[in-house]
Amino acid sequence: MTPSNLATHGVGGQVHPWHLVARLVRGYRWLASRETLSCIVILVFTLGLRAALLPWLSVPQPAVHDEFSYLLAADTYVHGRLTNPPHPFWQHFETFHVLMQPTYASKYQPLQGLVLAFGQKFFGIPWVGVYLSSGLMCAALCWMLQGWIAPSWALLGALIFAVRVGVLSYWMNSYFGGAVAGIGGALVLGAMVRIWRRGQFGHSTTWALGLAILALSRPYDAAGLGCASAAILVWSFRKSHTPLRIVGLRWALPALIVLTLCAGAIAYNDYRVTGSALTLPYQAHDRQYAMVSMFMMMPLRPEPIYRHAVMRQFWAGWNVEQREFARAFPLTLLLRNYYFLGKFLFPFWVLILPIFLWPYDQTTVEERAAAFLLAVFALMILPLIGVQSHYAAAFAGVFYLRFLQSLVRFRLWRPWNRPVGRVLGGLLVVLLAGGLCNDMIGLIRYGEVNFRFTSRRDTDSQESLQRGFQFESDRRSILQALKQQPGPHLVLLRYAPSHDHHQEWVFNAADIDASPIVWAREMGPAQDRPFLEYFRHRKVWLLEPDQSPPKLTPYPRQEQAQP
Repeated sequence: MTPSNLATHGVGGQVHPWHLVARLVRGYRWLASRETLSCIVILVFTLGLRAALLPWLSVPQPAVHDEFSYLLAADTYVHGRLTNPPHPFWQHFETFHVLMQPTYASKYQPLQGLVLAFGQKFFGIPWVGVYLSSGLMCAALCWMLQGWIAPSWALLGALIFAVRVGVLSYWMNSYFGGAVAGIGGALVLGAMVRIWRRGQFGHSTTWALGLAILALSRPYDAAGLGCASAAILVWSFRKSHTPLRIVGLRWALPALIVLTLCAGAIAYNDYRVTGSALTLPYQAHDRQYAMVSMFMMMPLRPEPIYRHAVMRQFWAGWNVEQREFARAFPLTLLLRNYYFLGKFLFPFWVLILPIFLWPYDQTTVEERAAAFLLAVFALMILPLIGVQSHYAAAFAGVFYLRFLQSLVRFRLWRPWNRPVGRVLGGLLVVLLAGGLCNDMIGLIRYGEVNFRFTSRRDTDSQESLQRGFQFESDRRSILQALKQQPGPHLVLLRYAPSHDHHQEWVFNAADIDASPIVWAREMGPAQDRPFLEYFRHRKVWLLEPDQSPPKLTPYPRQEQAQP
């Protein structure tokens, strides 16, 4: 056998490892060059990997205020309604991020609830909507990157994103959202570059559809990304001397039609929920409960009337303290926000930071546009009193694009006429893959609970994460105990003064009176007597969740009968 054959086949006719690597590289490049197929593969890969992890990471259970509010929206839509009539005893059911007046509804924009409603209606599991939307988000991000950078780099970024964010994050493993806004942002960014660099004006409707998805899920992000991307498009039209007639008919008009339809849908939803086409449910909710705006420069509102101590602790206590910290330490808050966003989006983010900050000239228009979009995002979160990782969903593709652009540049670094950058860039990719594998091994080794809570709330301390786990476990145990008893049930909550307001038990379905288990608050004998009479056909329980373990007992007869 000749030396060349030995290099190819190895000793004894076996395939040489380097030959296998070369085949894999050729197969990867073949796949990357087929853009549509690459997006389909990313979709199947994301959904398949998450399905394979079900023995270790089961269907998530809701545990956070926002999740219950989104599930209320889903149940409302499944019932064929945009909102629900207020309950005659609505004061007993007041809870976080839920409107009780003028109608009973989630305060959030409708799209995440519609996604959950799809899973609930057709599969009986709301999380299926999250599962499918996360896969579509990763495919959309792959499509977006293909418009900005070489196909092989786009596929690499999509693979890393699919594992890190699409599978191993709370965007997939909770009901918070993130994937829906991620889809909208990817469509906006991918359509924008195709209009601008390739003259594919048909994607004006794609651009507008992405903005509509954002407006129906995260309006603030829709405004920021919409203005930034429109500015880039207008600049590109002027620079290329594109006639105004073409710009108007082929970009502005189709986009305006889609956005007008979206605005009409939002106005109608607002009218049904709040009674005003110009008042978002979020705004109506905050006027009734919140003293603090999300923007730190806004003044405090007068304290409203709180009928429950836990509501006051949250809105007039914790939320106000959050604002005071943001105003007192804005730089600390900003750096902390960037730290948690980087930690969430990338494995081994400390190694990626130097790539982001690599001092090279941004010689291409794409590099300058990506840097501009990142600057817009930085300015958008600057005035906020708090940031969670899904706030970056609309701009997630920009983070990965800037990382890939910087990595391409870094690989061209040749000090002493040596390919140092290429070697270090390859090593970084290997380390990223190792970080993803480590996350996967940690999930399989330590189980779903530890993984899900640490991935859901990056800003929480280990102590608060443990409390969150205990709350979810306690809630599951109480639900199982109630289901073993003949129903229907009414559970009255009695919190201790030291109760953690983040651990809320009072959340109900869209049709409260028809629910097998109704959760409500004690309000004192005068208010409770007619309330208990209204639910006289239910078995009434008293739950004291701050006991260890939580204490569930039949509601005392003397308290039921007290005038």
